[in-house]
Amino acid sequence: MNNQFYFINAFSKEKFKGNPAAIVFMNENRSEKWMISLAAELNQPITTFITPNGENNYELRWFTPVSEIDLCGHGTLGAAHILWSEGFSSSKSAINFHTQSGLLRSELSGQQIILNFNIKNSSETKVTETLKRVIQLPIKSAAWAEDRFILELENQDMVHEAEPNLKAINELDGPGLIITSSGSGRYDFVSRVFAPKIGIDEDYVTGSAHCALASFWGYRLNKKEFMAYQDSKRGGELKLKIVGDKVEVIGDCITLLKGELYN
Repeated sequence: MNNQFYFINAFSKEKFKGNPAAIVFMNENRSEKWMISLAAELNQPITTFITPNGENNYELRWFTPVSEIDLCGHGTLGAAHILWSEGFSSSKSAINFHTQSGLLRSELSGQQIILNFNIKNSSETKVTETLKRVIQLPIKSAAWAEDRFILELENQDMVHEAEPNLKAINELDGPGLIITSSGSGRYDFVSRVFAPKIGIDEDYVTGSAHCALASFWGYRLNKKEFMAYQDSKRGGELKLKIVGDKVEVIGDCITLLKGELYN
């Protein structure tokens, strides 16, 4: 049987919004070299590979066009969406994903998918000259969230208009940089994410980054539930809920295309 593939838009109810991904359902074992080559060929922000591992259990791996990564929120959302919408798993059952980041659990609530991730604790850090070189805008505060920096700007207009120095971001520790500010209207906060080091100059909607943003804004807003918007050119919204040392990342997903891979 040929391997099946799907193109999805995650964290959106609209086509051509949110974050695109390729989801590949594996009916046979393939080498890492093959997966890297296919991800480069499909050239999506993420290609997710799903391999069955027992009832409602699956192995999950994520590749950008240039490298494998340890965690991808929108790629996981897309995988869960395909498994349920295509009938690989019962919508009445939770799905367990076995990954390099440990066991990830996904549940369906109505039409929305709930991902259960570990929270990334953030702690305030000094606004250094290195961080100032990253973005030519006033930095209100800075934090380190286990493996990446978060820069808080004064308002959401600044977040929207920011043009960070990608070369300077490459010199920072961690896979990428988050910029954020408090939101308005229905959104508690807005953000953008840049990860040129892993081949993604700007990520459109980043579930894993919100594991850090939940901690960052939970402290500042004294809240455990949020509505967030990632203000990229495609845009996408996420619901978040802090539960102990976990974050529920909740969003929508739609399928654009499906087909088969030969050979």
